[in-house]
Amino acid sequence: MTLNSSIHRIVEHENQGRPVRRGDTLYYTGDSSPSLYRLESGLLRAVRLTPQGRNLTVRHILPGDIFGEEALHTLLRTHQVIALTDAVVHPIYPAQLEGDTLWMVLRSLSTQLQRVMNDGVHIQDGELRERIARYLVNLSSSSLGGRHENGQLFVRATHELIAEGTGATRESVSKLIGEMRDDGLLSPAYRCITLVDERLLRSIAGNPAV
Repeated sequence: MTLNSSIHRIVEHENQGRPVRRGDTLYYTGDSSPSLYRLESGLLRAVRLTPQGRNLTVRHILPGDIFGEEALHTLLRTHQVIALTDAVVHPIYPAQLEGDTLWMVLRSLSTQLQRVMNDGVHIQDGELRERIARYLVNLSSSSLGGRHENGQLFVRATHELIAEGTGATRESVSKLIGEMRDDGLLSPAYRCITLVDERLLRSIAGNPAV
């Protein structure tokens, strides 16, 4: 294979996007940052290790989001990015940041800044019951969510994922989910939680619209 054909295959692969399997890590804290990324499909999360040794979800990355902004400052990666579902990402190199591409990046980062500020409520505002309800309601509209044939919402999530997304321990989340099950709000199963009483969950979450 010639050098030109090798380069052509690399460029073609990058134009098509890079697949990331569910559960895989795209990059780790401390990795170099040669590029930004655009999430084409799927759902990713950025996590950071707390001083107590627990992973904390600090950001969910949705389709269309630009992330990996450390590349703009030639810094090492500050988070680990993990695929919550099968995903496809597209690299964007700093040298490409001009014209429409630059505006796309700026708009995406601005939108995400607002979302991250709002998402901070998951961890900081309200009792844990309220934070769990809010987190599940929001995840239900992501790639992890859907509706059963009977119309009930569900979220494919573990207790650990919910704990990391709400700044709680797994034990306290499991206890609260058990109580919410007994109250008829949720129906937990293996890696899947059905939102039985969607209207009341939204009310608890502070988002009453259905």
